[in-house]
Amino acid sequence: MERRQSATTLRGATLIGRLRGEGSDRPRVDPGLAGGLRDWLEDELAAPVAALGDQNGPVRVTKETLNQVLVCESHLVARRGAPRRMTEELARGSLVDAAFRQWITTGRLDDPWADSLAAMEATGDSDGVVAFVGALPSARRHALADELAAHGAVLTAAWPVPSPTWLARTQERLTVPLAGGRIVMSGVVDLAFGAPSSGNASVCIVEVKSGRRKVEHRGDLHLYALMETLRSGAPPFRVATYYTATGELDVEPVGREVLVGALHRVHCGATALCRLAAGGEPARSPNALCGWCAGLASCPPGRARVEMTSGGAPPAGAAGGLTDDDEVEDTAVEEDATWVSP
Repeated sequence: MERRQSATTLRGATLIGRLRGEGSDRPRVDPGLAGGLRDWLEDELAAPVAALGDQNGPVRVTKETLNQVLVCESHLVARRGAPRRMTEELARGSLVDAAFRQWITTGRLDDPWADSLAAMEATGDSDGVVAFVGALPSARRHALADELAAHGAVLTAAWPVPSPTWLARTQERLTVPLAGGRIVMSGVVDLAFGAPSSGNASVCIVEVKSGRRKVEHRGDLHLYALMETLRSGAPPFRVATYYTATGELDVEPVGREVLVGALHRVHCGATALCRLAAGGEPARSPNALCGWCAGLASCPPGRARVEMTSGGAPPAGAAGGLTDDDEVEDTAVEEDATWVSP
């Protein structure tokens, strides 16, 4: 993983050169790679899909469901039944995403707060961020606006407005049906540029994060790299995460080992999701995040874990369930999913 330590070096041509991999050769596209990966995955998922039965709709595999089911199946089931809860951190992430989209597509970000809220209202604001921030006490709302302004200043100082030759796409939706549509991999990437090629790999995928680094971010990008490969027939040559709090950029070239690792992860997660959708009992896997689980009250192993590590006092905010601390998973992806809770 390539990492810049100083935000001052991540501006303009330097940032774009890092994303474009200047000074290194782009790999040639293996014409048989995407088909081979798809065939292997569909063969391995044939039995779990057959167990679904005809009454179940498509099982959705997103970055969030994949992360959760691989940590603890019971947590995923509990969160499915819990009310969606907005937080200031999640609102900040959504507002930063809107500001980034505004800057990349228009080259203007005059008032990050007003521009971001207007952009979210224009796209429907299905997660209720506008209403949430509007209901905040004045002091907290102004503090959030100041945070957004700081993130916006980092973005506008670092990112040049894309040239048309970038073929830049914001909020690019990736959808990959498997097994005749019984399983659907889906997600939305913040920025993709370049076009799929049968020669040298030419697509770069960028995710923007307003919060702290998390190990899941690398796995999320690997998932998107696999989805792009299966969708277009050609892998991206690079994936990256840009952190707006610091201006740091994590960049990783996409090789066969990245795609194969993501494939095994999808196989494990999709197998578990199919089993749950077919009515299987969710496995309980106590872990360090149990205190934040919405299903903690009815999970003896989880309560035992919390009591052992914290003397029985759950962390603040535990009742809301576990979420990424700086973004809301795309609601449109989730709400059209058919998933039968055991």
